[in-house]
Amino acid sequence: MKCLLCLNPHSAPFKVLKKPERNYYYCAECDLIFMHPEERLSIQEEKSRYDHHENQGSAGHLAFLEPLIKDLHSQFVAAGLSPAQLTTLDFGCGPTPALSAVLAAKGYKTFHYDLYYHPDQDLLRRNYHMITSTEVWEHLQNPRLEIERMLRLLKPGGLLGVMTSAHRGEAHFHDWHYRRDLTHIVFYSAKTMEWIARTWNLHVLKAQSPYWIFQKLS
Repeated sequence: MKCLLCLNPHSAPFKVLKKPERNYYYCAECDLIFMHPEERLSIQEEKSRYDHHENQGSAGHLAFLEPLIKDLHSQFVAAGLSPAQLTTLDFGCGPTPALSAVLAAKGYKTFHYDLYYHPDQDLLRRNYHMITSTEVWEHLQNPRLEIERMLRLLKPGGLLGVMTSAHRGEAHFHDWHYRRDLTHIVFYSAKTMEWIARTWNLHVLKAQSPYWIFQKLS
């Protein structure tokens, strides 16, 4: 099976027998783990599960986002940039764009896009100083395409803030709670994030799972 990220044609299959049973592939080139495409939920099933997420905008959810928001904001402050000068896109915001609301309260000019809930294609034709993508990358059916899309939208020197939990290898994967959510179909490790940075000329500013910050160098 071809890797969904680096396109290595020799990703190795393995099966998880613990419930929920699924077949996966592991890529030795970029350290990605991904679910067999034929075993993913249907679009309708996936959307139904998202419809029942009730924590977006809650105090707990905002506290979970806060470390990423704080570090992104600090980077711009250190560079002497005012939020009022900066445009941001929350890519994959879900039904409630909570992160955009927090950034707007800090003075940023915010926009939010989501395939299911806020599918404004015009937002994918602009450029931004910052893009956030929280609890999104593990759901991407084509991570290479979507990461390249985000980077095209990002201005040189801009920041990409990502939240997704890192896997610690196949042996740990079988018992990992994170894979039990069947909308989670792609799993990255710290090595995967390093591969992404090398491949797309990014500087890693934060690498502390589940928080990742990249800066686009050119």
